[in-house]
Amino acid sequence: MKTRFRNLLSVLLTLALVFGLLTVPGNTAKAESSSDVTFTLLETTDLHGHMAEVTNLSDKSTNQYRLAYMSKVFADYRSKGNVILLDSGDSFQGTPISNFSYGKYVVQAFNAMAYDAHGLGNHEFDWGLDTVLTKDGTYLNSTAPVLACNVYAAGTNKRIPYTKDYTIINRGGKKIAVIGWAAEYSVDIMAAMVAPYTISEDVSLVNNLARKLKESKEADAVIVLAHQDAKEAAELFDHTYVDFLFGGHSHKIESGKADSGIPYAEGNCYGYGYAKADMTIKANGTVTVENPSYVSVYDKANLSNLLNTPENAANLDSQIVTISNLSIDSVGPKLNKVIADLPVALTRDYIGDSLTTTMGNFVTDLMLYGEKDVDFAFCNDGGIRCNFDAKKLTAYDMYTVFPFNNRLFKVQMTGTQVVKLLEQVVGNDSSNMQMAGLTAKYDLTRPEDNQVFDVRLADGTPMDLHKTYTVLTNEYIATGGNKYTVFLSDIISNKNTNALDNETVIASLKKIGEEGILNPDLNARFIKGTMEIPSTTEKAAIYEGNSLQLVLNNLLGTARVSYSSSNKNIATVSTNGLITAIKAGTVTITSAVTQGAITYKLQTNIIVKKSHLTLTASTGTIKLGKSFTFKVSATGVAGTAKWTSSDKSVAVVTSTGKVISKKAGTTVITASIGSLTVSKKIKVVK
Repeated sequence: MKTRFRNLLSVLLTLALVFGLLTVPGNTAKAESSSDVTFTLLETTDLHGHMAEVTNLSDKSTNQYRLAYMSKVFADYRSKGNVILLDSGDSFQGTPISNFSYGKYVVQAFNAMAYDAHGLGNHEFDWGLDTVLTKDGTYLNSTAPVLACNVYAAGTNKRIPYTKDYTIINRGGKKIAVIGWAAEYSVDIMAAMVAPYTISEDVSLVNNLARKLKESKEADAVIVLAHQDAKEAAELFDHTYVDFLFGGHSHKIESGKADSGIPYAEGNCYGYGYAKADMTIKANGTVTVENPSYVSVYDKANLSNLLNTPENAANLDSQIVTISNLSIDSVGPKLNKVIADLPVALTRDYIGDSLTTTMGNFVTDLMLYGEKDVDFAFCNDGGIRCNFDAKKLTAYDMYTVFPFNNRLFKVQMTGTQVVKLLEQVVGNDSSNMQMAGLTAKYDLTRPEDNQVFDVRLADGTPMDLHKTYTVLTNEYIATGGNKYTVFLSDIISNKNTNALDNETVIASLKKIGEEGILNPDLNARFIKGTMEIPSTTEKAAIYEGNSLQLVLNNLLGTARVSYSSSNKNIATVSTNGLITAIKAGTVTITSAVTQGAITYKLQTNIIVKKSHLTLTASTGTIKLGKSFTFKVSATGVAGTAKWTSSDKSVAVVTSTGKVISKKAGTTVITASIGSLTVSKKIKVVK
């Protein structure tokens, strides 16, 4: 009897499966692995603690609940089918509502939103990995894995315990592997915090793992979760085994298909939106990805969808709103007091053709305020994290602009070394610098490391190249961050004051605020200009296609000047003394200056040189799994070099000249600026 009952039950269950009578709770998509299964892939990245954009700590009606809005959107996706939700890192550092609790409330929100996995961002290192991660490879008080397959204990081949190489997500009857990848972003981490670790650039770590997972049938599809510019990262890996890539780190909106064949997307930053794609695993095992895209949730002209109002309640996840409000209330009493009135808006946009921002002027002036033994203050652009509207400023605002708790260093440098620092600012591809206490000009048409001129103190007097000055900057920059290597070698001394940057500017702001309304400096301090040729100079050099302004000093206001060129095929001169080089050769420019009844003829011999590019760092051989950064020097031409590889299957080259090997073979690396090019053949060897 029991046997017959079991047989009958078996038949009924079989019929139920055949006719689709059995369902999986909470999943409206079919779960049979023998049919096509489609997944909605979602990614947030670089949240930096922006669960909510706090405009008022007391009255929350104007705060923007971006994460709560996205959580509701993600829940709607889940109600319609299979969803995989990922975040590529840099989750916590950036706002007081996250920083003061070391990301506690962000983790609570992530848990409530049921993220499947997280990437490892460079800012996860800021407080020390053990502050935010467990040795089980998760965030503290979370179970979702944190992924990075290429981070090792320094000097060893031992993977760190704080991350997992990959995770397998079983959903819809399919197995989706997510592999974590961290860019070699150590230059973007405080030196002391990254010192215990090594980040490998060996792309075979991902390719081999992806191949193993697919060939062993452990995974039906493979996604790479990279804390790296999505477009650049997608070029690194093998599309034979990697089906899709989500990126981060660059704070960009990106989506498309790389030359490698891998589709990719990146979800901007700060909760402004998310990346999305549709992945289908077909019954025959084929994986297709369609519609990689970015979806914005932020419209500056209409923020009503993000506000916690009765009219908008249905568009927000109430649980995430509650967690966000807890985070706001946790800092409100400490940081809500008004300390100064700001009469104008300040931004991080450059003023005209300068490297100066009004926010940069504001914060560096506050750094310098009251410092009797400091001459100049410098702060990297990346350390200034927000703009200000005209408003009443609170301590919360200042912790938002300076969220990283950087200690301030006093660095002694000669005038020559300060100029070298300014040269590194002009040539920096990582982050420019804001400054107080001095002004300067730069000319990008001049040779590298000779583009800065007219450096003056705040009172207008020229800088003394031989005098010793004291520079105040943050620990990240003072220890060589953002490629400011001058602080590692060309200084006299470097002293940690142990004062925090945010507390220092708050103290300064309080003192100034007690005196009345603020009066921020809105003028450019580091401006684009043309290096002048003194009238006493007998000769000067200029490169083809460039211009040089001829300046005549000590002229009376009534002076009349005319200019002429001895050979207009080599160089011409305009009516206002602007010399334009045409082709290589020597030419004499005559300035006829008439003052009263006397005409003076001043002659300047100009040598026009050919413009060219030179590889200042290159190699002929790269070992498989290694990388090498090429460097190019541009003489007589301005612009950013564009890099290409003739065979991307052998090696790819990033926008900064970093060549990353992929397989043994030969390729040609080419740098170009305008019509000029320079190339180098390299071999990738095992």
